[in-house]
Amino acid sequence: MNRTFRNWLFSLHTWLGLHLSIFFTFMFLTGTVLVVGIEVESIARPEIWTTIAKEDRTASFAEIYDGIKTTHPESTVFVIEKYPAPWFADRTFGRTGWGENISFWTDPATGAVVYETRDGGFRDILRDLHDTFLTTKRPIFILISATSVLLLYQIVSGLITYRRFWKGFFRWPKRAGGFRSWSGATHRLTALWAAPLLILIAITSFYFMLGGLGFEGTTPKPQPTSARDTTLPIGFSSDTLEQAEASAVAALPGLEPLVMVLPGDPSGTFGFEGPVAGFAKTSGWGSVSVDPVTLEVLGAFTPDDTRGFARWKALMNTLHFGTWGGAVSLGLWVLSGLLAAGVALTGALIFAARLAPEAAQYGPLRRIWRGLGMSRWIYLLILLGILLTAYQRFGPGSHQRVGVFPIDAPGAAAYLILSAPLRRDTPLDIEMHIGEAGITAASITTDREAAQPVELIQNGEKAQAFFRITPNDTANQITARLTKPDGADKIITFRLGQPIW
Repeated sequence: MNRTFRNWLFSLHTWLGLHLSIFFTFMFLTGTVLVVGIEVESIARPEIWTTIAKEDRTASFAEIYDGIKTTHPESTVFVIEKYPAPWFADRTFGRTGWGENISFWTDPATGAVVYETRDGGFRDILRDLHDTFLTTKRPIFILISATSVLLLYQIVSGLITYRRFWKGFFRWPKRAGGFRSWSGATHRLTALWAAPLLILIAITSFYFMLGGLGFEGTTPKPQPTSARDTTLPIGFSSDTLEQAEASAVAALPGLEPLVMVLPGDPSGTFGFEGPVAGFAKTSGWGSVSVDPVTLEVLGAFTPDDTRGFARWKALMNTLHFGTWGGAVSLGLWVLSGLLAAGVALTGALIFAARLAPEAAQYGPLRRIWRGLGMSRWIYLLILLGILLTAYQRFGPGSHQRVGVFPIDAPGAAAYLILSAPLRRDTPLDIEMHIGEAGITAASITTDREAAQPVELIQNGEKAQAFFRITPNDTANQITARLTKPDGADKIITFRLGQPIW
């Protein structure tokens, strides 16, 4: 390779490295923490950590479901995840009676609830920050993922311009040559050690970008379920789950169900997912769908049934998030991620020490800032956008309004709108929408308190009412008595549940 082309590669490598150094440092640091994000978030939660061996984690999906319903009878269960990690209790994603998304952590041996955590914790926020700068918008995700092309160029051009780079893996930086020499040597050393991870991150991020653009491949679809009017079938119980799991295991020999998905609407199925004997972890999991009414198997699929880009998804996730080797690979990815952040940082320091002699009167950080040129204002705009997005998502009034439906009547008759989550001893304003026609008066009773009349705002055949309750450590049951002109009453009951926090 001639010297002119090599110099051109180096110049572009240097220019891109300077202008992208802050971005890559940010992405490497947030990505590194995300690898162990749930562990970091759970440091102060000793209840969800466990040392129970895998063979002793005997709680079935049915036992976990019963354990949750015993503690939180008003809750809704969406996904049960057994063995999320060797050091964590089983985790179930669900919703409280007052409509707040939540995770229930259960004992792996008994299925009893040991802890509850809310959505929107440290890991969730950090993931959104890493993926989309908190916006959760697909175009932003695609743009961020597209920088994988620039990252790959930086890796390749750096190896090309670093002649005989294979001799530098153990060339330790020396302070004797001054800051300029030290920063260059440190950059080369950290780049070499971080290169394997950086290459994998670039490749997997490019794959995620293609997924964001719609190149997702195909996954097999189960047959449609039998018709029903409710999300869960009439007479549903944990025994139904046991029978459904038995049908799933029989339909796909070798399946070890670790995840169960409950239906979210009347057309949903029971889904069971997990590793299948004979398939590598990087090949993905098998899945079985079972009809909630007839318990008929609607589809049983192995990793071989996926097509196109979907076949690579499990491998890409395993490599990107460092889950291929348990605690060992997670630790290796954390260490390599910190080295990668060091690569980006020392690359900028090289500019400060060597490529900006005209700004020698300034310190390293000010040299870097001045060297960014117009791109520094782009960084400021991005920071401003992140702060504004954070205020919209987490600032005052950011809580999403949720609906609560009655336990003894269809939602069309009446339902509640909560503008804030249920919290112990915190007054809660509630809006009731009444769809029952001809209601002229209404009263509200909370638990065993005396009935209080509420003023109705008529809207044609429908009506609205507003009232306030102060939650306590009971079921927080709200009974609405709706009165028609002829004096006939319709009783509708809502049960929010006992506050957790």
